[in-house]
Amino acid sequence: MGKWVLSIVLPLTVLLGMGGCAINKGDVQGFNLISVEEEKQLGDKFALEVEKQHKVSPDRETTAYVDRIGRRLLASAREVQFPYTFKVVVDDSINAFAVPGGHIYVNTGLIKAATSEDEVAAVMAHEINHAVARHGTRQMTQQYGYSLVLQLLLGDNPGMLTQLASSLFGTAGTMAYSRSMENQADYLGVETMAKAGYNPNGMLTFFTKLNAMSGQQSSQVEKFFSSHPETSERLGNVKAAIAQLPPMKYSGAQDRNEFARIKARVN
Repeated sequence: MGKWVLSIVLPLTVLLGMGGCAINKGDVQGFNLISVEEEKQLGDKFALEVEKQHKVSPDRETTAYVDRIGRRLLASAREVQFPYTFKVVVDDSINAFAVPGGHIYVNTGLIKAATSEDEVAAVMAHEINHAVARHGTRQMTQQYGYSLVLQLLLGDNPGMLTQLASSLFGTAGTMAYSRSMENQADYLGVETMAKAGYNPNGMLTFFTKLNAMSGQQSSQVEKFFSSHPETSERLGNVKAAIAQLPPMKYSGAQDRNEFARIKARVN
């Protein structure tokens, strides 16, 4: 195994126990058996599989738009340890997801459902902060164990890589983060949005809108809620995070008409 060998092997019971521990919302340095470099390699492998299973939009203008939002948010994130990529998936379901190593995907359906760039930025800020706090690899090691992740890194189990890419980031979109991880991504997302000049109330309005849609059992939000379960408690936490921000003015979109142009392109 060479450099991949751990000098200390933690019992699986310890790892599983850690999955239930509370997370300090402001701490992005949580315990992780996977190194940053290993996560980059694993994320690249997953991204290749994801893009075999999803139709990535060939529209350069839409992709450039999402990329600009992502780069603006990254400039205000607490840490940027990965070479982030931002891509658009042609899918009418309302969803976005982060693959380990900083690969962020936004569905066209999410852009269609949003009413402003602030709302698109809200979901992207949430996903970026899943990557900032490295929730993906932390969740994977807790759920599947380090040995399986190690096999994926070494290329020993390509079939499992394909299977996990499908189950975690595929048609079901079932990357099930812990409640603490979701709350941390919300908290950091609010902070990132505000620092980047976006109105963090966009997170509140978009999540509230999706909650209302879920009550109608809309198939369009099924993927989002399978991986981002919304609760009144969580919405309350977002409100509290916004209330903690110092008074400030938000510049919002740099081009007020660009969101409408992009939305028209994906419709």
